[in-house]
Amino acid sequence: MSQKNIFLVVGMALAIILSALILTACSRSSNPSPTPSPGGGGAVVQSDSIITGQIRAIRPQTTGYPWEVDVLIQSSESVDSLPNPTKDKVGQVITAKTDEALNSFKVGQTITARVKYVGDVPKPGISLYIYRIEAK
Repeated sequence: MSQKNIFLVVGMALAIILSALILTACSRSSNPSPTPSPGGGGAVVQSDSIITGQIRAIRPQTTGYPWEVDVLIQSSESVDSLPNPTKDKVGQVITAKTDEALNSFKVGQTITARVKYVGDVPKPGISLYIYRIEAK
């Protein structure tokens, strides 16, 4: 066997081994519980919280989610053992996106709702998503 043929055989073997390693690594995701985000985007690790807050602003959007809302977080509760995206936001205003109709809500109104992360992985595409919004 010539030196050129040996080089080709070794090169092909290395390519096959490298391909197998890449496929194995790709099948072992470090994101254990992806969840699709409503309204598009990618997936993020599941998260959830139940908040009480006061609406500070409501803005209809022309792209992406149909609504964006600013909420002053007054309280935040964890849901099961999921990460709580609002636990460190009590006393702060968050901006969240939603596809729930906000026509019947008003600035200054107190609400209860659930908030979770949605968006593309990796950051900075991750956003807060608010849902199950109810007047308090």
